[in-house]
Amino acid sequence: MKQKLTPRWCIITLTGLLFAAYSAYNAFIIIRDRSALSTQAIFISVVVALMFSVLAAYALTSGLWSSKKLILFRIIRRVAFIIALLTIFALKLRTISAVLAYIDDPRSDAVLYACSYFMTLAGMLILLVYYIFIRRRFLFFPRASVLLPLIAAILFFGSFILEVILYFAYGICLEANLLRTVVIRPVFYLGFIGLSVYYMFPPQIVDPK
Repeated sequence: MKQKLTPRWCIITLTGLLFAAYSAYNAFIIIRDRSALSTQAIFISVVVALMFSVLAAYALTSGLWSSKKLILFRIIRRVAFIIALLTIFALKLRTISAVLAYIDDPRSDAVLYACSYFMTLAGMLILLVYYIFIRRRFLFFPRASVLLPLIAAILFFGSFILEVILYFAYGICLEANLLRTVVIRPVFYLGFIGLSVYYMFPPQIVDPK
């Protein structure tokens, strides 16, 4: 199916490429550092790589939504997206006890890190609620269909800004080294910001032909 170069198409395609890049990054970590990683760390990296590859596939196949002949594919695509985002949310949530312990220290960098963490969690949760309950009923929730993705985009952007402050003001790298922090953290946040912005557009109408 030939796609027109619309802002909607450009945003979701770029989002898919960003998610694919983040998936490839985690696969690279597994291959390069497997001897130094624990079994648990390898398993988590494998799951993350797989889930972000699902998000990438979801984004890059968005143009197929308008085809009535692909109903089964659309159902599988929807379920796979929900599972992937739920899994990523759950993996993020599993570190909440460590984050709460970290902010027992009243240092400003600890507070910034905790704020960034919870803003990211909130953004993911909002996208899940929006996609499951609002996306397919946007005509009944016209305000929520715009406000929820907008709030999610603001949360992801705010979280990214806080991480920028953590790096430049406190010298804190949230990845294994400087290069990975500077390159891969923006990829992660820009992917979710792009997805949030894409959801501000009304869903495509299925072609009745």
